[in-house]
Amino acid sequence: MALITSFSGIRGVYNKDLTDDVAIRYAYAYYSFLKNKTTKSNPTIVIGIDTRPSGIKISDTIIGILDCNFIDVGIMPTPAIEFAVRYFNADGGIIITASHNEPYWNGFKFLNNDGSVLNEKEMNQVIHNFRIGSIKDFHKIQDRKILEKNSEAMKEYTDFIINIVGRENIENIRNSKQRIVLDPNGGTAVIAKRILEQIGINVIGVNMTYGQFNRAVEPTEDSLIYLKNIIDENKADFAAGFDCDADRVEILLRNGQLLSGNYILALVVDEILSNSNNPKNQIVVVNDATSNIVRDVVQKHSAKIKEVEVGEINVVEEMYKSKAIVGGEGSSGGVIIPPSKCRDGILTLLMILSIIAKKEKRLQDIIEELPKYYTLRKKIEFDNAKHNSIKKYLKDYYLKKGFEIRETGGIKGGLKVITNKNSFVWFRASKTEANIFRIISDSDKKEEAEELMEEAVNIFNKADE
Repeated sequence: MALITSFSGIRGVYNKDLTDDVAIRYAYAYYSFLKNKTTKSNPTIVIGIDTRPSGIKISDTIIGILDCNFIDVGIMPTPAIEFAVRYFNADGGIIITASHNEPYWNGFKFLNNDGSVLNEKEMNQVIHNFRIGSIKDFHKIQDRKILEKNSEAMKEYTDFIINIVGRENIENIRNSKQRIVLDPNGGTAVIAKRILEQIGINVIGVNMTYGQFNRAVEPTEDSLIYLKNIIDENKADFAAGFDCDADRVEILLRNGQLLSGNYILALVVDEILSNSNNPKNQIVVVNDATSNIVRDVVQKHSAKIKEVEVGEINVVEEMYKSKAIVGGEGSSGGVIIPPSKCRDGILTLLMILSIIAKKEKRLQDIIEELPKYYTLRKKIEFDNAKHNSIKKYLKDYYLKKGFEIRETGGIKGGLKVITNKNSFVWFRASKTEANIFRIISDSDKKEEAEELMEEAVNIFNKADE
């Protein structure tokens, strides 16, 4: 296993690929990047962690070595740390997290002064700094400030997301008397229980101790299915499961069905466009792996949809360039609602609760009102040295069949094959998991989604021979 470096961040197995030495050098590489961006002699950096056992050690090591002012917000969700950068007018931020990777991993998300993660060009500069730099570059630490701001940051973040949802909608949630199961799996979404109870939700908390991981970190149908018994025992409406840094949420319905991130995004997009005075002039931005369910909802309101390469910052940059009203990555359970600049699982959950309260229907019944799509996913291990030849083989194969091909992000980006108006198959090498290719098929017909996936896997395996 090697250190994974991409514009999505840095990730590796702690004390193997991600050693303290590597962490220090990456922190200094980022610090050098910031120093070149600001005229300040002593920049201020917000630093926060998720609940992995190595997080505090890495944070203390970085704070002890960098010659800058720090605002230490401690254990907090990624969206809250990103908000803290803006709230405290910091020059940047370091989030110590490996998101949905397992607990023995850790890593970094490096932030701009607006709280968003660095884009590909900026992240490549940090990676370059890391490769050419050395510990000898460090100089003696001068006078600096280190402020601990967990409580203040948490309070202000809570107010921030409540204001996005809207005070009237929060009051509707309070009056709706909803009851849900919350499973942060020992991650930073533990704080969601307090936020939800503050607005009147009856919360049954599961796995509420920081750093105790009792299921796979990534919230999937397999890792969350055990929550169905807890839903039944407590007569709850549904269960919400988070990854470690709470930028994504998945929802398990009472019938045991997982409400995919695509449907979560579709619900929120539908609600936000419904509340727009002029939806025809609105733009929604999604990644190219997002199900056509979101496209159909956008078209229902006569709004416009734009697709970009997978990667949160790609969606965020296009959203702000296009002045989009909402965006997100349907392939992961988190919606981006301005003025936020990232996927936010807790905010997304609040929006779902608001929709339920407004419609006065069960979530399962609300879902039935949306078009039906079937989205299948596969992860396949491959030889990374063959990446480019595999992509070329796949592209040539589908072009010969006469299908439309859409590519995002060049050779390393997404390859989307439009097989008909309501169906596609999509390929891309993961930038957060080593030697993994992701394949997605999406169709309004179950059989077609299955056939597309079967064909895609067969062709991929031939390409990788």
